[in-house]
Amino acid sequence: MMMSSLNLNKKTYIYELPYTERKEFCNIIDMNDKWEELGGKYMKIDCATLFKISKAPMRNHSSTDELLTLWGEQNHTILELFTILYEMQHYRAMIILKPFVDPKYHKLIYQGDKTFSNLVKTETGNDLNNEVGNLIKLNTDSNQKRANNLEREVLNTSSKINEHIYSDPSVMFSSAEACTPLITYNELEQATNYWNKENILGKGGFGVVFKGIWKNTAVAIKRLESQKGAEQQFNILEAQRQQSLRELKYLNSCRHDNILSLYGFSIGGEKPCLVYQYMINGSLEDRLQCRQGTKPLTWCIRFKIATGSARGLQFLHGMDKPLIHGDIKSANILLDPYFEPRIGDFGLAREGPLQEYTHVKVSHVHGTRPYLPDEFLRGKKFSTKVDTYSFGVVLFEIATGQRAYDSLRNHKFLKDHVENNDCPISDMADVKAGPDENNVYLSLMTIGKNCVSYKAKDRPEMEQVLRKLDCVMLQEKHQCKYIDSRIKINYFIDTLLIII
Repeated sequence: MMMSSLNLNKKTYIYELPYTERKEFCNIIDMNDKWEELGGKYMKIDCATLFKISKAPMRNHSSTDELLTLWGEQNHTILELFTILYEMQHYRAMIILKPFVDPKYHKLIYQGDKTFSNLVKTETGNDLNNEVGNLIKLNTDSNQKRANNLEREVLNTSSKINEHIYSDPSVMFSSAEACTPLITYNELEQATNYWNKENILGKGGFGVVFKGIWKNTAVAIKRLESQKGAEQQFNILEAQRQQSLRELKYLNSCRHDNILSLYGFSIGGEKPCLVYQYMINGSLEDRLQCRQGTKPLTWCIRFKIATGSARGLQFLHGMDKPLIHGDIKSANILLDPYFEPRIGDFGLAREGPLQEYTHVKVSHVHGTRPYLPDEFLRGKKFSTKVDTYSFGVVLFEIATGQRAYDSLRNHKFLKDHVENNDCPISDMADVKAGPDENNVYLSLMTIGKNCVSYKAKDRPEMEQVLRKLDCVMLQEKHQCKYIDSRIKINYFIDTLLIII
């Protein structure tokens, strides 16, 4: 067992659970499909994602393992999972996790059907009472007083939000946002053929993204969803509102060729919606993995995507008050018909510190774990260098074609895999990209390694990253212009064939 290497005095994350214990845990939870209760009732995973996970055995995978991977990417800890299992009364699974949580929590396993309130009164001390009580409060709906008043709170909050928006929209949106069209919910219903499931492009964050035709234009419509249950609805209601307003604010203030265009928004219907430019080539993540039978990206196109993404990111950082995206990853880099990248999903974006300060302290860590640096995860220090680090991981993805997180690798995080791989670095190049006559791969890997430096002060600003990419191989740029013209001609021909 590998437990000796784990420090129980610090947070131990789900992804740090050793292979042997993780496999044993998955075998137990897979029995009788207990993972469905764990994921749906307690982890609050949406139904569509649970359905996808249910197909894991068809891929020779464990459903529980895929659930842990998803939850682990959201920075959850083994202790959180331990307390959820206590609520489920799944003591057998708790025993497997026992070595990885502080010994003061071990008594939870042996209390059987005793209530938690009785447990904390028995020689555990006030500290344990407070700590475990807080964890239980975060993961369950055991607070009876809140449960009694919750429905009224939801209705009151919803009413106040709607009144606030409609009585004085200028309070919610600046003049920049005001110029974005307000679209009726009925228009969007018609645009998506009444939210036809066949039009779903994907799911992420709080919303489902549909393809639609609005004003004779192909668009992507994010419909923000809340899960069933009064408590979850209450918690998500304000989060949805904040996410909507954040995206409205930043996407309107950041007009750039490499930033996703926002066409409009809808507030007041059944669910709030945001309407974006439709990106026909999907996400960079999908294209690197050749999903839905798409052709592999050539080195020339990969270089173009890397440069365009860097240009969009440095634009955000170069504003009067730097804007930190906070969730840069290949899934949030979208590709237009000519493979020009556009950065999307500003739901976690925040304004950063002015130049005289290096970072700001935040109360909560949000984002996707494989793309986040240690000073943000551990110290909650938020700066433009967080985006730089994330972009470095994206460069590794572009160069190697591998995923940012892969549970089957010895080093599950791609950054660790690149830095600790014993084989020559040239052996990690994505062979699907074809011959690399201009050494694009080595350039991307070199810049990527600089971006993921452990110390934030050692990472370059994105303006420097863009400058390095712009200086890389003029010959490659000339070749890209030739290929660009071919892409545009092919797209034009395909469009004509569709019209005919």
